[in-house]
Amino acid sequence: MYYKLRVLLLLVAAVLLTSNVNAQQTEYAEEIRGVWITNVASPMMYNKDSIAEAMDYLASNGINVVFPVVWNKAETQYPSQIMLDQYGVLIEDVFQIQGRDPLAELITEAHRNGMEVIPWFEYGFAASFGDQTGGRLIQQNPHWATRNSAGQFFSKNGFYWANGLHPEVQELMLSLIHEVIDNYDIDGVQGDDRLPAMPSEAGYDDFTVELYRSEHGGNNPPAGYLNNDWMLWRADKLTNFLGRLYRGVKEKDENLIVSMSPSHYNFSLREYLQDVPRWLDSNYVDMIHPQLYRGTADAYLTELKGVVGPNPGSVGGYVKPQDRHKLAPGILTRSGNTVYGPQVISQMISHNREYGINGEVFFFYEGMGAANDYLADSLGATFYSEPAILPFRQGQLRRPPATIMNETDSGVDRVGSWQAVIPSPSPPGYEGRSLRGQAGSGASLTYNIDVPYDAWYRVYAYTPYDSNTNPNNATTGAPYTVYHNAGEDSVVTKVNQSLFRNRGWVPIANVYLEAGVKPVVRIKTDEITDGKPVFADAVMLILDRSKSPDVDIPVQTSIYDHIPEIERPRVTSLMPAYPNPFNPTTNIRYRLESTTQVNMEVYDLLGRRVATLVDQVMPAGEHQVLFDGANLASGMYLYRLQAGGEVFTNKMMLIK
Repeated sequence: MYYKLRVLLLLVAAVLLTSNVNAQQTEYAEEIRGVWITNVASPMMYNKDSIAEAMDYLASNGINVVFPVVWNKAETQYPSQIMLDQYGVLIEDVFQIQGRDPLAELITEAHRNGMEVIPWFEYGFAASFGDQTGGRLIQQNPHWATRNSAGQFFSKNGFYWANGLHPEVQELMLSLIHEVIDNYDIDGVQGDDRLPAMPSEAGYDDFTVELYRSEHGGNNPPAGYLNNDWMLWRADKLTNFLGRLYRGVKEKDENLIVSMSPSHYNFSLREYLQDVPRWLDSNYVDMIHPQLYRGTADAYLTELKGVVGPNPGSVGGYVKPQDRHKLAPGILTRSGNTVYGPQVISQMISHNREYGINGEVFFFYEGMGAANDYLADSLGATFYSEPAILPFRQGQLRRPPATIMNETDSGVDRVGSWQAVIPSPSPPGYEGRSLRGQAGSGASLTYNIDVPYDAWYRVYAYTPYDSNTNPNNATTGAPYTVYHNAGEDSVVTKVNQSLFRNRGWVPIANVYLEAGVKPVVRIKTDEITDGKPVFADAVMLILDRSKSPDVDIPVQTSIYDHIPEIERPRVTSLMPAYPNPFNPTTNIRYRLESTTQVNMEVYDLLGRRVATLVDQVMPAGEHQVLFDGANLASGMYLYRLQAGGEVFTNKMMLIK
């Protein structure tokens, strides 16, 4: 049996060697695989650890772009100097109390995993929900209020709106968008069914009426709000605003994507004055996600036909063939307590591929995991089994996974005495361990990192944290020295390792580095001033695209035209290793349908067993095992799970 297994592995290895000699030769699909991240009905953004886990989970299952909310109920989900100056509100209250910047945290974790981040201005021109005063925007600016033909400030579906045609309202929204671009290394911005938008019943406020009169010989707007000319006049004003938004974003950085998620057309025009075909014809949108929120595959297909035409390859929908590469319909995964599971979602994606649509965006994150029968796992095992870049990146990988060096890697020079720290009760590190050095002991660590490109990098240090130990037994000034300019210059940053909010990745520098192996980060215990121990853990480099937009990372691409078999993943299953490629450790997850004998082994490409990870009876459920390749050579390895009479094999790559 061992001989047969070895022959099988050798055959698999021959295929792998011809197509996966190294990570750069991986073939990427050109697809949009997105997920909206909201602060409503989802606790994820309110916990730093949850953000990291969520980004790991999505990336491991093929998601390549996330859309985190940054504007909701006239509050920002990032520290906004604009909102503080104008309204006295820096950030959403919970984040203010926590002392956190959830957008910065999410960007770090998503970019660490190689995913793009497009902040989502969810509320757009809506001022409040359920608050008939209009909230802080309308209370401070009553002339912004939208009004119907009876002169009333009204709500539509519970939302009260600021007038999206008023220049002051438009300026606020543009200033918030520019603030995010200026302060964060992002990949685009997104509006939705409220940006740019306005209830079609609105437009009878003094400003809009006077503007209409000035362009129509002194005549008043029609009394009927659905009058075709009156609708198109207001819709054109919103389209013009989108043009300003688009030009302003591209002036900041032409590589940033302008993404929009309107209601489905022509509901979008009739109800919210969103003239989506005009947006596309005007080239004011790089990526569009009409909200085709339906609970069955048949109902979804009906909506899809309205978008692209009655038959695959036909013409007749409002997204023309030349714009189809921009299209990734919005798919609903959860609504209240109702979830739409892998089977129905797979059918919707199959319809997309049948109609030549290479991508979709899911609303919203809470419908991707356990609450929805692990939808993301199902996608990762079928449609999203191959990596993908966005279709308009011209074959360039914009977000390579971060370069991470752990404290025990071979490239770390250790001087003096460092104590190994293992979790429980001591704080866990990035890979479950860290080192502790005593202040004034003369010990130091130098991280000699293989920098992948000549570029600007955001540099991070990982801070282990445990509430029982860190406040009393960790320095308030962990000294990190980051070298740049060929090592001639340095930046020193001190991190308070006793603070709960500083657990995980903490930024320590933003520097330009040349490619190649060089000392980048150093920790010296003699530079600690409070006499407390320092924890040394992983350091990380993330390519800063805001400062290095022109770094080229070409990859092999192809648009996959196959339709994977529609199936829910087997209950007993082996998930992809994460991270992959890895150095020197990676995590392997597997799921068991029932309690059974489990054997998991790792083989090299010659069929030689290099490790046994599990060899025992395991209970039903999901399990995870850590594989450490520190003593192995770089290259491709196969890991094999045998459980309950089934055998699963997958591949992973160790790169040192």
